[in-house]
Amino acid sequence: MFFTKRKSRRQIQNLRKLSRKNVDLGKFVKDFYVEKGLAYISCNVSGYNDIIDRYSVKGYEWVEESFARFVEENAIYIPPEYPIVLEICGHRFTEAQKTTIEETILDYYALKMGDVQMSIQANNRRILFMFLLVAVFAVILYLVTMFPGIPKVLSEAVFVLFWMALWDASEFFFVDGRDLQEDKLEAAQLASMAVTFFDKFEDGPAEPEVVQQIMEEMEEEVILPSTQWDAEE
Repeated sequence: MFFTKRKSRRQIQNLRKLSRKNVDLGKFVKDFYVEKGLAYISCNVSGYNDIIDRYSVKGYEWVEESFARFVEENAIYIPPEYPIVLEICGHRFTEAQKTTIEETILDYYALKMGDVQMSIQANNRRILFMFLLVAVFAVILYLVTMFPGIPKVLSEAVFVLFWMALWDASEFFFVDGRDLQEDKLEAAQLASMAVTFFDKFEDGPAEPEVVQQIMEEMEEEVILPSTQWDAEE
């Protein structure tokens, strides 16, 4: 036999209290990340290879996986309308290392943005194909209805195929398309962020010139790869 343990009145009250609890995520994000129109992600590192994967070779650097995960998990909570300033604290890098780190990070997220763009293009091709298929089935369905002698099972099959194609086309357009556009906004936000360096963490907004530079970069429509590749060629 199965016995169901009856909940006490206090347990029921606790469940009701928990069900009514809410978090003001917008206020939390603004208090935790946003300062004067910019969102800050601050990270503490102990050396170069906390950011650049130690398996990378010179000229073909790659972002260390756990560092990228830290940045992305913080960026999830930041609305795309806020430009991001990535503050790297805790170690004194040389100017050459700073340049390599900044270019590697931005190239990494530019590639991520490129992946999303390719997914959008692939989804657009699927949408076009499915709507063409819908049009074909619509014509066949119209022709089937014009000839009463055609077996009913055939007309029903065409009818089902028509609605299946229309459903898939609508899903690709409204659901997948919307999700991919959101992914592109998030990727573009990361690909456009400013990278700053501090020997130790300082809790405060960026300098006015940094803010101005970030705002100017946000206005650029095309994100180009860093110049280090051109220099090596």
